[in-house]
Amino acid sequence: MKSWKWKLGLPIIFISFLIIGKYILWDFPVSSGKRVGNLTKISKKGKFIPTWEGTIDEGSGDKLTSYFSVQDNKIGEELYNFEGRQVILYYEQYILGWPRDTNYNIIAWKPKKPESEVSYESGSGQEALNLLSKTLFCSLLGTLISNQELYEQVKEHVKKNNLYLYNSFEKCNE
Repeated sequence: MKSWKWKLGLPIIFISFLIIGKYILWDFPVSSGKRVGNLTKISKKGKFIPTWEGTIDEGSGDKLTSYFSVQDNKIGEELYNFEGRQVILYYEQYILGWPRDTNYNIIAWKPKKPESEVSYESGSGQEALNLLSKTLFCSLLGTLISNQELYEQVKEHVKKNNLYLYNSFEKCNE
């Protein structure tokens, strides 16, 4: 009688451990977060269980390159069409990655809006461009101010060669 219970109970316990282990190792996220950067590569890989695999560059250097996987085909196709642009990726991290190449699975994403597309209350895109130009020009002048002699030389040179830029000198102090 006892051997009958063991013959039935042992496989049930073993299968239960396998199911729980699979859930903990592959299906239970240990962290979640987001990464922002340039989507440099995304491709579909795998014959039996295909996934999208990609790379995001979060800055310069190897330490700022992240690899990720996408199991959702719709998200993968959307990212494929957005390759080469700035994105915000929302991910879940798992202990093991299989069938993904990485243990980072992208669950959502959105494009990062470039600063040039920021709208201003006044409504004119030209005003935003003028503001950006003035800010960059004045920042350049600000780097010269520590060397007063160089600052004056540049100012005189610009006065002789480009009256428009010279007038911009005066606008930086407004």
